[in-house]
This record gives sequence, structure tokens and C-alpha cells, in this order.
Amino acid sequence: MSDTHPQHTLPQTGALSAKYRNPIFVIAAVITCLTIFTAIAAPLLVPNDPYQANLSLRLAPPSLYYPMGNDALGRCLFSRIIIGVRTSIGLGVTVVVFSCMLGVVIGLLSGFTGGFVDEVLMRITDIFFSFPEILAAMAVAGLAGPGATNLLFAVSVVSWMRYARIVRGVTLSVKEREYVKYAHLSGVSTNSIIFRHILPVNMSSVIVLATIGLAKAILAVSSLGFLGFGVQPPEPELGTLLMEGKDYIMSAPHLCLYPGLAVMFPVLSFNILGDKLQDRFGGN
Repeated sequence: MSDTHPQHTLPQTGALSAKYRNPIFVIAAVITCLTIFTAIAAPLLVPNDPYQANLSLRLAPPSLYYPMGNDALGRCLFSRIIIGVRTSIGLGVTVVVFSCMLGVVIGLLSGFTGGFVDEVLMRITDIFFSFPEILAAMAVAGLAGPGATNLLFAVSVVSWMRYARIVRGVTLSVKEREYVKYAHLSGVSTNSIIFRHILPVNMSSVIVLATIGLAKAILAVSSLGFLGFGVQPPEPELGTLLMEGKDYIMSAPHLCLYPGLAVMFPVLSFNILGDKLQDRFGGN
């Protein structure tokens, strides 16, 4: 009986580097890095006070001092978008962390325990899967009410199922391997088996899902913000900025254009990176 851990074959360095020289991947990586940098350093990057109203500049078009123009209250749209990126990315990351933790715990418990527990947990997962995520999030947010905390709860509670499914599937496979059975027969504790032998094998798939899940979370947060369920004005958030600008789409299109682009580019870049990671790690 062998106790050897599974070996992973790495692709040749030349082929790997050629894949990652793909211009689309490079652009996505640059946009991702800029987005993360903007989210982290937002307070240092804003050229103007994002909350300072100036009605004399109401709906002003882009200018040298206000690169993206001004909103209906004369506030600097560029500064508000920078803070909005910070808010949306922060909410998206929080959603991914919560949903990932919940899904991983349920997947490990279901796959490792099996039997009745597995059956119950997977039927609950199927129930959640039967509802479109964004519609379910809207329903939960509508019941809970507007606000950042309720928004996080609404999106997180409908986003954990894929993590649970993937982790369960990998766990069912790994727990039948010889080195895991040997560890169990040798008296190794259940917690040690899970954290040393099963959870690490799941990590590549979880990372892929989390990268793609971040794009979905940002889009969901922005969508609910646009519908009025998210962060409430005057706090800037990309979906909220779109909601504030929709009434002026004909007279001041920059109020919708720039927040829309600020949502679109990060979502696309995270999706592209997730696809590349899926190719690299063979995630599902």
C-alpha cells in the first residue's frame, strides 16, 4: 500500500510563458493590477473631495481639472469613481471570502462524511442552485433592506454552491486514495487528514472559482446597487453611481459612461484571468 502523495506534472516553461504572453491575458493582468492598486490606494489618488458639492459645476462635462466631469450636485465624478472602485472591489472580495468559506466547509463535510449528511447537504445545494443567483440575491436584499451589510449577506448566501459542489467532488475522490486510507488506519486524526491531505488538493479549484467568482460578485454588487439595494448615497459605489446618472443619460452621458466602464473592465479582466487559471490548473 503506497503512501505517496499525488504528483502534479507542470507544463514546460517555454509553453507556459508563451501562453501568458497572449496580449489579451497581458491586458487583463494589467487592468487587474491597476484595479487592485486603485482599490488599495484610493484615498491617495482622488484629485478632489468626492463628497464636496458645487452646484455651479452641475452636470459639467469632462475638463482638465475634472477629467470625468461632474455629477448632478457638481461633485468630481473621477474622484467618486475611484472611491466607488474601492467600495465595489471591497464588497466583492468580502462576498467571495464568505461564500468560499461557507462552500468549502459544506463541501468538505458533505464529501468526507458521506451518507445521510451528504444527501441532505447536496439536496439543500440543489435547492439553492434552482434559483438564478442575481434574482435570489435581489429577493434576499429586498427582504433584508438596503445597506452594505444586507447586500453582503444577500450576495454571499446565493454564491457558495459551486464551491461546495467542486470541493465535495474532489473530496470524494481524494478520500479513497491509498495515502489517505493509510493515514486513517495509522490513527491520524480526522482534522489532520482534512487539512493536510484533502483541503490542499482542493485549493487550485477553489482559487479558480474565487477568481471568476470575484467578477460575478462585483457585477452582482453593482447590479443591486443600481437597483437601490446596495450602498446608499452619498457613499460612492459603481452601481449607485450608475443609478444616479441614469436620469441624465441624454443630457450628461458621462455620468453613465465612466461608471459603466469602471464596472466592465475589472469584470472582464477577472473573468479572463479565471479562464487562464482554469487552463493552468485544470479547474472546473
